[in-house]
Amino acid sequence: MQSITVFCSASDAIAPDYKHEAEVLGRWIGTHGYRLVYGGANGGLMEIVARCARENGSPVLGIITRHIIELGRSSQQPTELITTNNMGDRKRHLIEQGDIIVALPGGIGTIDELFDAITTKMLGSHDKPVIICNTGGLFDPLIQQFDRLRQQGFLRYDRPDLYRVVPDARACCELLGHENR
Repeated sequence: MQSITVFCSASDAIAPDYKHEAEVLGRWIGTHGYRLVYGGANGGLMEIVARCARENGSPVLGIITRHIIELGRSSQQPTELITTNNMGDRKRHLIEQGDIIVALPGGIGTIDELFDAITTKMLGSHDKPVIICNTGGLFDPLIQQFDRLRQQGFLRYDRPDLYRVVPDARACCELLGHENR
């Protein structure tokens, strides 16, 4: 069974449109026979994507730090759990455990995870698809910054497949379905 790692927000203080995106992706993961790998927290898009994936038949692997557990933020959705001592180990496991990596909308933590996935792909540590779900153009400034860094010579790579950008979760699901035919 292939696994999809999803990076996303654990915040509940976000717009309903973003929550809908997590529902769409979670349902698709579950109904298409993938295992979900995610950050294991009990709020925001993390809880939604895990609940929807699990309700639709997906095994769910949560990867969470001891600190987040101590804060009472661990979800009940995972069917498996890996507990780490720090965020670095958590990110490493998130990347290692997935066959495909998807970044849904999120804040600093999501961007940090996305940077790790892209950096480790650039360095040849993995060759997994990395998909940025750019709902509502949330990641436009980040993508523009990547382009600017590339234009100025700070990002030197010749891999057009380093990451893919899609406009929403539905397009992400279509791409996932196409990539795995």
